[in-house]
Amino acid sequence: MRYLCTNCNYIYDESIWDSWENIVAWTKFDNLWDHFACPVCSELAEEFQEIKEEISYINEQNPFWFEQEHFINYKIFDWDLEVQVWKWDLHASWPEHRISWIWLYDEYWDFVNENFLSDGEDPISEFDISDLDDFEIRVKCTIHWVWGRKIER
Repeated sequence: MRYLCTNCNYIYDESIWDSWENIVAWTKFDNLWDHFACPVCSELAEEFQEIKEEISYINEQNPFWFEQEHFINYKIFDWDLEVQVWKWDLHASWPEHRISWIWLYDEYWDFVNENFLSDGEDPISEFDISDLDDFEIRVKCTIHWVWGRKIER
C-alpha cells in the first residue's frame, strides 16, 4: 500500500526500503513508530492518506503484449489456490520492475489475504480458498500499478 503526505505530496510505499528513515521494506504504515512524521516536511502520520490504486482488468481472451506480463494464471487444488503472474513465463523480478504484492479478495471485494514479495522472489503465491465461492486476485507491479482477475466458480 502507498500513503500520501497531504502537506508536501511525499509518498510512503510499504514495499520500499527507506535507508534515510531506517524503515525496512514491507513495513506496514500502521506499524510505524508512534511519532512517525513525513521525512520531507515533518507532517504527522495522521495527515497521510491511503492512495487507492486503480485496478486494470486484463482481456483474458486476447491480452495485449503489455498485459501479458501481468496475466494472472491460477490453479485450484481442492481448497488451495496457486497464483502466478505472466502469460508465457513468470513476470520480471528486478528491483525496479517486479510484482510486489498479490492480494486475494472475496466476491464482495473485501480483503481476504495478501502476500508480499521480496526483491528477487518469483511472483507465485498460494492461498486457502476453502471459504470462498467467487473471488478476485489482484497483483501490484512496481511500475505498472495494480492488475486484477475475477474468478467465478
